[in-house]
Amino acid sequence: MSDTAYDPVARGTDRFDAIECLLARYPDIDGSEQAQLELWFRREASAFEIASMASKDTVAEGYRRFRADHIDRFKPVELVAIFVICTLALCGLIAALEIGA
Repeated sequence: MSDTAYDPVARGTDRFDAIECLLARYPDIDGSEQAQLELWFRREASAFEIASMASKDTVAEGYRRFRADHIDRFKPVELVAIFVICTLALCGLIAALEIGA
């Protein structure tokens, strides 16, 4: 376990270091820590900060696992939207083929 506790109020370098500690421990984190990681990745981190975190060897495994488990996955609403769009596109294609026939 890390000596550095996660501080959700920390900013700048302290915040980056706290996120790094969480990723180093991932998946051995609790639900509130997971929520803080998701918040950081989705709302707070700049592209530069994410790239910097991704390049750190000390958190590489936790970073990859967390991204695969929580960030890079489609959410159910996104899957429904994809299904609806594909269905509409297929219906449009079928209609266009029938009109042209």
